[in-house]
Amino acid sequence: MKRDFEMTVPVELREAEEVLRKYGAWAQDRWKKQQCASAEGNYKHPPTRSVDCDEPMEPFIPDWSAMQVQRVLQVVPMQFRRVLFAYYVPQREHPSAARRKLGLTNRDWHQGRIMGLRKFWLIYCARTCKT
Repeated sequence: MKRDFEMTVPVELREAEEVLRKYGAWAQDRWKKQQCASAEGNYKHPPTRSVDCDEPMEPFIPDWSAMQVQRVLQVVPMQFRRVLFAYYVPQREHPSAARRKLGLTNRDWHQGRIMGLRKFWLIYCARTCKT
């Protein structure tokens, strides 16, 4: 599922968004539908074009970096953390369905995302940035 990550995010939060996008690719739900096989082991499933093979796979962030992001996300307040997880970590459930399940309006969803990015980036920079 492709999302427009550039949509209405302030320039100062683009780097935070990139960190969360890479973390989301690392932490995504990799569930795949399995197919049945015959008892004899002769079953050949029909050839299909794999969506995963069409584009080159983006390399994941290192595990230690992903764990730093995870630790920072644990400190972000829960109402913002839920929005960030639903938006940046791909799941079987579409982000709009997650928004409805959380009972948020579009405006609250967007504001929660921006505020969550601000809080995440403030904590992340305090813990990891060397400036």
